[in-house]
Amino acid sequence: MAQDHSLKIPFALIFVLLGFMGCRPMDYYLLHPPQSPPEIIRESAFFDRGQLRVHWVAYYPPRTGPLPAVLVHPDAGGLAQDMEGICLSFARAGYFGAAVHYQRLENLEKKNPLFSWKSPQDVIAAIHHLKQHPRVDGERIGLLGYSKGGMLSLLIASQDPSVKGVVAYYPLADFEEWLDLNRYSFPKSLWIRGVRAYVLRELQVSNWEEALKILRVASPIHQAGHIKAPVLLIHGEKDWTAPLGQVQKLCRKMQEAGGRCELFVIPGAGHVFNFLDEEQAKAAWEKAADFLAAHLKGERTP
Repeated sequence: MAQDHSLKIPFALIFVLLGFMGCRPMDYYLLHPPQSPPEIIRESAFFDRGQLRVHWVAYYPPRTGPLPAVLVHPDAGGLAQDMEGICLSFARAGYFGAAVHYQRLENLEKKNPLFSWKSPQDVIAAIHHLKQHPRVDGERIGLLGYSKGGMLSLLIASQDPSVKGVVAYYPLADFEEWLDLNRYSFPKSLWIRGVRAYVLRELQVSNWEEALKILRVASPIHQAGHIKAPVLLIHGEKDWTAPLGQVQKLCRKMQEAGGRCELFVIPGAGHVFNFLDEEQAKAAWEKAADFLAAHLKGERTP
């Protein structure tokens, strides 16, 4: 049973803010070529839950019995199909690997809007669908996400205590801190002012204090005490988009609340490093794969 921890906020904010972070040329298949061996099964579909449309792609091996599963969320610029190579890698390793992205039914003209979740029911829509699949072991589900997707994975875990493990690559943890004008000098302060003005319009509030009430609820750092699953945070040492200091604070806060959190820092890496640098990507993937194997399969590395 999913829990509601006052997440009744416009989750549009999550997507809008990360949309300002900019795009860099990335290779989603850097470590995960999309070629599928004939024994691997692929599914692709979309389904509606309330006003949310979930786009879904999944890969899994043709084994009998239910499989441990990993639900994958892409970064702000990605789609479910961009994660197909990653899902295929999970399938080869004996998982049910599924990736999702979202649309809003009230505006289907936007193929992949920067805003999607608007209620707790939206938050758990994809994981609920995953649990209902006949090939999935609902007691062995993990989450993996990149940037915006890492943050969404943490928020899902805060709402669904059945999650067994979360791998969050370079998430933004604290919107309030990120948008604090006192932290920036010109010209970045000018850019932050523009983002804040956009946030006020999106939230339809008249002042920054009203916006902060919503920002605080949307920030994973304020949901840390509700995350019961073990968490692995993977972050670049030189990430100027989602500051390393934020996830350090997030990890400490989860630990102080009795949770299990590990932070794995990639030396010299920036944001979305795993889609840019093969050596850095391998180090992070090996760590993530070992973490998920331990918590979803009970496998421990020597």
